[in-house]
Amino acid sequence: MVRCHLEGGDDDPALALRYIPAAEFELWRHFMETRYSRSVTVEEFSVWVPETPDAWDESLDPEVLQPVLRVRFEKPGPHGMVVPVERFLPAETYPKAKAALLAHADPRCAEELEATPGYFLAGEARPRTLDADFVLG
Repeated sequence: MVRCHLEGGDDDPALALRYIPAAEFELWRHFMETRYSRSVTVEEFSVWVPETPDAWDESLDPEVLQPVLRVRFEKPGPHGMVVPVERFLPAETYPKAKAALLAHADPRCAEELEATPGYFLAGEARPRTLDADFVLG
């Protein structure tokens, strides 16, 4: 997972903080910089973990936990296909970020939206175990 800032554009400054899966990051950055002429500033690479009791190590410093929600839904695609969508939104701007995200989707997508609370682990924090439920960056 990559924590970064998207600069430029007319977006609300509160929406500049982005969390992008590492596997998609370079393509996303290229798209933002070339198609939208927006610059991307990388802050940190780490992992996102869901808010589940088995993910925590008692020695984990609460200061390194940055609340981030994983949002999933499916949107209609071409020729009747369904396109899965997964985004990570900072908890502090969730209502605005969710509204901005859904503004680009079919209104029915809001009905099927699934939000999972979790955390971006900042600094040197890492989960004690990695399993299939973790989104690795």
